Amino acid sequence: MAYEGRCGSCENFEDPKGRGIPYDTGNPCYVKGFCTWYKVYYYPDDKCDTHYRKRGSASSGCYITTMCHSILGMSDKSDTMQTVRSLRDNVMQKDKKYERALYEYDSIGPQIAERLKTEDKKVVKGIYNIHLLPIVKLIKKQKNEEAINRYRIMTYMLADMYGIEIKSTIPEDYDYTKGGHGKIK
Repeated sequence: MAYEGRCGSCENFEDPKGRGIPYDTGNPCYVKGFCTWYKVYYYPDDKCDTHYRKRGSASSGCYITTMCHSILGMSDKSDTMQTVRSLRDNVMQKDKKYERALYEYDSIGPQIAERLKTEDKKVVKGIYNIHLLPIVKLIKKQKNEEAINRYRIMTYMLADMYGIEIKSTIPEDYDYTKGGHGKIK
């Protein structure tokens, strides 16, 4: 692929002319493209060691990570991400009563993540503001049950919005203590 490991082959790089890559440095159409991560313009042969993501690379499967990090450009270590992970790691993975919620997230999260990647950024920002931010606030107030209920409602709403079927049977070998990552381990 042209510009392998460079901005021009990164999924955060938008071709301003819509002509596609490769660019020819001797051609007048060799212009800067827009980086959706840093919100600045770069030449396709510039290099970024921090947020490079190969075009067409697989999603993490975690739709919350896709929403916050990949689409909205938040740090993977942001307060939102750390708060939601804390709920998963310190509450949900420690109690079998959350097995279904974790399994649902693992079984449909990757499909939601893929659909979110096709959405307009304004739609994703709306989902974040209307659904995820209130969940984060509840977690911080240690209202975990209410946060988990809202989290499940958000997941069901997105599954319904994208026509994704939620499986009713949890496999016997599913390990909820390792669940909630957007993929079944």
